[in-house]
Amino acid sequence: MTLNLNPLEALPCVTIEQLDIISERNLFNDKAISLSNSQSKKFIDYYNSERRNRYGHIGILPAEYSYEYHQIKNEWQRKIVTVGVGEDLVIVVLKHVQMFQYIYKRLEGLPISISNNRKNEEKVFDKLSSKGLVLKFLSNEPESKWLEEKGYTVDTIFETYNYYSNVNVNFAKIGSNKWRTKKGVNRLLKDCRLSFKKLTKQDKSVDKINEAFIRWKKDVEKSKWLSKGFSDSISKYPYWNDNNVEYYLFEYDDFPIGLIVYLIVNGDIGYQLVNKGIDHMVFDEPIEIPDEIRKRIGAYMHYVTMKDLYDRKVTDTFAGGAMGIRKASLGIYKKIMNDSYFGVKIYGSHT
Repeated sequence: MTLNLNPLEALPCVTIEQLDIISERNLFNDKAISLSNSQSKKFIDYYNSERRNRYGHIGILPAEYSYEYHQIKNEWQRKIVTVGVGEDLVIVVLKHVQMFQYIYKRLEGLPISISNNRKNEEKVFDKLSSKGLVLKFLSNEPESKWLEEKGYTVDTIFETYNYYSNVNVNFAKIGSNKWRTKKGVNRLLKDCRLSFKKLTKQDKSVDKINEAFIRWKKDVEKSKWLSKGFSDSISKYPYWNDNNVEYYLFEYDDFPIGLIVYLIVNGDIGYQLVNKGIDHMVFDEPIEIPDEIRKRIGAYMHYVTMKDLYDRKVTDTFAGGAMGIRKASLGIYKKIMNDSYFGVKIYGSHT
């Protein structure tokens, strides 16, 4: 991928020499670029593209690091810094982490040079580390080997980070009559009471599903992680005006029983942001949903959404996230998003 920068964008946030005297707070608060800033998209896309070239699909950052995601929910804790090394720019992805009394900055993947200069990447990494500007480092498996060779040790392992599917491979399986028959999808496709639609205008069903899901998490799952902030952003975001976001609403007798939301970046990468089905909802009014629908709705929803992504030529899809998936759901994802599964590690102290 070629990175075309205008003169302003080509100016670094900070030079490598300035890293000797800048404070951690000043670097993050005053010099870094917010991911919601339109200027950040070029750097995010380039960073992801280069990591994808180097490491395959495990190099692609989570949805939270895409410019499109931050139009839905802007998190100030994630930012981009460009470091000038001579005529080169090195892209760094930072995250502000606050865990109780522990407050620090984390590097989200290794630095990437826009001229593919590995020596400059290492210079920036070493400077950030030696000056205490970054205390921990999140990495995929190839990056982990590099960190270990430099003497860094593992602090944390995220074993449930992401489930990946190559859309063409996945749909070759679930698009077959054999799979649809086995999973009961063909029977559900013939049920005239069961329907789905891609939303093109605001629909109160989204609010209804989100409220029912939060009530289920609170009253049934007894979870303190209600995801209310994200649910609110999904309800309020004007998705009907954004080609990057697809809302799939599933209904039975015109009653909402499922919602899947995909964020699609640059036409070929899909992130599943929401997957809510009837068994994880508590509504005010009593509803009668046949057991066959409850049992098969997950496979049906997966088939419908994957077929649509396949038809629009999306190539890679991800589901899950470091903190974004319930343990009870892992078995489901392992069955339907099983082309590849990967975790990440966080490195801290240097030996």
